[in-house]
Amino acid sequence: MRAVLASAALIAACSSNGPAEKVGRGSAGSSTGAAASSASPPSKAGSLVEGATVVRPHHEEPVVDCPARVPDSADDDVRVSALLDEANKQIERAQYGAAWTCADRAGDLSPTSVEAQHLRGAALAALGRDQEAQTAYQLALALDPDDPETLRAVADFYINGKGERGRDALRLGLELAQRGSRRAEARRRRNPPLVADLAVLEAQALNDLGRSDEALSRVGAALRIAPGRGDALHEKGVALFDLSRFSEAKTVLQKALGIQPDDAYTHQMLGLTLEQLGDARTAEAELTRAHELAPNELTRPVVISVAEFQKEVDAVVASLPPLRRARVRTIKIEIADLPDPVDLAAVTPPFPPTILGLYRGPVGHAAEAQAQAQAGDEPVSIVLYRKNLARAVKSRSELSEQIRDTLLHEIGHLEGLDEDDLRRRGME
Repeated sequence: MRAVLASAALIAACSSNGPAEKVGRGSAGSSTGAAASSASPPSKAGSLVEGATVVRPHHEEPVVDCPARVPDSADDDVRVSALLDEANKQIERAQYGAAWTCADRAGDLSPTSVEAQHLRGAALAALGRDQEAQTAYQLALALDPDDPETLRAVADFYINGKGERGRDALRLGLELAQRGSRRAEARRRRNPPLVADLAVLEAQALNDLGRSDEALSRVGAALRIAPGRGDALHEKGVALFDLSRFSEAKTVLQKALGIQPDDAYTHQMLGLTLEQLGDARTAEAELTRAHELAPNELTRPVVISVAEFQKEVDAVVASLPPLRRARVRTIKIEIADLPDPVDLAAVTPPFPPTILGLYRGPVGHAAEAQAQAQAGDEPVSIVLYRKNLARAVKSRSELSEQIRDTLLHEIGHLEGLDEDDLRRRGME
């Protein structure tokens, strides 16, 4: 069996050999000066023309001053320390513009300061300046590739950063978190909160990569250090949900909400868990609460009727080239609201309950698949999950696209393509 999956946050993704592998503004380039003579292009609106030379309009970036107060008599070491302390304070206050200025000033005074570079990265990432943040983090790692605090910050950037994170970014974040864990645990003076942070990051990446059985082990390590961490309990709940251990997931997620009652994603996961347990009314209340807490991040499902959904499927099949269309019409394409537990348990570890679609049958060419079906094996079929697809998108047009992409993904399996083949074709 092969499935198209969605992450626990209900962002569409695909599986690889089973469970899913679930992921700003750059700095301006330097100017080479004004163009000259008659070879210059025509002046644009707002440009200043002096003779034959086109001068671009002057532009200044707005900058938030760093509020650190350092005596004029202080040496550079004292200045750097004060600037870094203030950068940390400003990050804790979510004042990222000021934090960036403080860290940037510290980096000017001490270009080899690892802390200055990773604080610059943290502030830039929070400001949505991902390209600059990535460069700052790379510089910090170049200065000290084994510093656990820096590894934690960079791993978090790749695992939890704004915007969509693909499989490669998650793998990179996981590798950095694992390296950080090894370094932190090897220190003579251990820092338990840091060790727990890194273990939680590992669990987050493992869950998003469809390796929830491994995630349970890492989140367990974090909870042994800090039993009251709501984020760790959340990740444990996600792992249990993905492994179809719904009663356990419910207990853990309820405990997490006792610690972080306003966490939208924990309400969302509890709602999905309760739905699997058959408690539709309470599940809907939890999902509604999640949307109320994070209306700009979580959207309501784009649900359409089964009849309308069937029209979408028929349109995709009708659009296929004749030979391909004829092949697809020899198999059954089903529409279900949610996956059957039997299908989820068909692989080890099981498929997550958020899969978008499933191909039932041997991965091989259609003729071979049909021959096996006729020999008495389970008939080849494709099933699409209406509710999961509705939750994986933000608009009606996106739903049409996702239905098409999911169906074509599963047809790819019918035609002999595995997950890596589909990924190389951009059909994850």
